[in-house]
Amino acid sequence: MVILREQLQLVCSPRTAMTELASNPRAAFVGFKHIFILAVLYELAFVLWALGDATVTMPAFLKIPEDRYYYYELIFAIPVFLFVWILAGGIAYVLSKALGGSGSYDSILGGFGIAALISAYFTLIPDFIQGTLWTTGWVPFNEYQDATSHGPLLVVVWGYILAYNVSHLVLYTVTIRFSQNLSILKSTIVATISYFGSVSIFITFIR
Repeated sequence: MVILREQLQLVCSPRTAMTELASNPRAAFVGFKHIFILAVLYELAFVLWALGDATVTMPAFLKIPEDRYYYYELIFAIPVFLFVWILAGGIAYVLSKALGGSGSYDSILGGFGIAALISAYFTLIPDFIQGTLWTTGWVPFNEYQDATSHGPLLVVVWGYILAYNVSHLVLYTVTIRFSQNLSILKSTIVATISYFGSVSIFITFIR
């Protein structure tokens, strides 16, 4: 399957993956495919969360009833994922050029799209498990929240959240390094700013 091959190549041979994207006139579309798949998968997870009577566990910035938040989120989730992807790529491209980068914006979008879907596996799998438990009633939402608020399960939760963020930063870094021909230090700086700059918008909407 092409999608999985592209993901494996970015992980196992990032230089080769980015070289291919740099010469691919449809590099941005490659990234779009992955982001769109990611957004649709999250939409499915949000359906389970909504049906499982989940409420937001962090304060919502939007004036939406917290007990209905995931129903509303189904409306704007896909546009938010796409916007944040384009924003992250734009920040990375501008900063890369400022630091002497020589690659294209499209290749960054391609790499960032693949990177986002790979990183999301760390949270998507637990999110689907949670949604299934809540929707079926095997472990109601409130009981699940109590169980994961302390002890070993709390460590597991923070573990996969950490893995999600670290994998983003690592894959963003290699994308920038091999698409823009920057040093590891410069690539890391660009990746960190572009990731957290775009995430600040993401968490305003996606809870």
